[in-house]
Amino acid sequence: MNHLAKKNILALTVAQSFAMTSPAIIVLLGGIVGNTLAPEPALSTLPVTVMIIGGATFSVPAALMMKKTGRKTGFIFAAISAAFAGILAAYAINERLFNLFCLATFISGAHMAFVQQYRFAAAESVSLEKTGKAISLLMSAGIIAAFIGPELADRLSIWSDFKPYVGSFLGMSALMLMAALSLFFYENTQHSHINESSNQTTRPVLLIIRQPLFILSLTASCTAFGVMSLIMTVTPISMHLNDHFSVTDTSKVIQAHIIAMYLPSLFSAFFISKFGYRNIMLIGVTAMLLCLILSLHDNSFMHYWLALVLLGIGWNFLFIAGTTALSYTHTTSEKFSVQAVNDGTVFSLQAIAALSSGAIMQIWGWQAIQWVSFPLLLTLLILIFYQKSTQHSPS
Repeated sequence: MNHLAKKNILALTVAQSFAMTSPAIIVLLGGIVGNTLAPEPALSTLPVTVMIIGGATFSVPAALMMKKTGRKTGFIFAAISAAFAGILAAYAINERLFNLFCLATFISGAHMAFVQQYRFAAAESVSLEKTGKAISLLMSAGIIAAFIGPELADRLSIWSDFKPYVGSFLGMSALMLMAALSLFFYENTQHSHINESSNQTTRPVLLIIRQPLFILSLTASCTAFGVMSLIMTVTPISMHLNDHFSVTDTSKVIQAHIIAMYLPSLFSAFFISKFGYRNIMLIGVTAMLLCLILSLHDNSFMHYWLALVLLGIGWNFLFIAGTTALSYTHTTSEKFSVQAVNDGTVFSLQAIAALSSGAIMQIWGWQAIQWVSFPLLLTLLILIFYQKSTQHSPS
């Protein structure tokens, strides 16, 4: 790994450590704050859902913007916008303005559409065989975010004469500015991932997305985000409002979940290179199935904690394996179009899952969330086994 690659990976990793605290804080507090501000309980998860919709809405524009301006400009612009969103959210809470709070989480979600492109920027900085390692190093930044985000949200939840949780979002704003500063050390780069000649024709997007490997990689990422969003979005509501656990206990579960999302990144690249991404996908599906079984069994603190840890591990293996597989489906000239289609689809499904979770929780309860998740995992499981028996592309 050359000097520029090391510099870029470090800058992106530090930035991600700060940037990923934003969704952590919103997931922890969005439903709780929403419950106090929303006109009716069924809308309490709307702030979290709107954050995800922001990510889905801006996934394609983010890719197109950075195609024109370069990734560095897009990343810094998004981080500064997220800092503004934190201030806006704090003001909305203090003034009890539900719609304005949702706007703030939407802007924060738009920021995440750019943050999700960090992994592509990391992959572009290295050769193809080092893609998995680069992505894993970057994703490990989430471990730091898991400690900083929920801890800051809890400690600043009561601050001065402000209403509860105003300080949490002002703290989030400061962290987003730190992410912006870190990104000034990143440099735009282009790295070819497929042996291609300079005059190679760019294929139509429809031809690319019809590849079995693209379908598998997309399904893995969609399942990872869909199932995680269904369960994680309503966990704070189920714990704090329904089962009457404290915000501190709820924070510990969300913190453990986020750590579990990113800690496996320290070794998932090694596992992918040794066992192949399809086998890692199988491990991810298994972890998520165990999460569902535990969640159906009981609502004790340890069941919540273990289930959310398994959910995080499953998400990590599915997402990193899916992203690694995606790298084999396109050339450098095709990357922005393919990445836009991939992220647009993934975050659209995640938004639908988040939007549905609040209503499902309100009407049928916590266990219904688990039953809805089963078909998603079984569909991916069937696809993995089918492609293992019919495909001979890199595994």
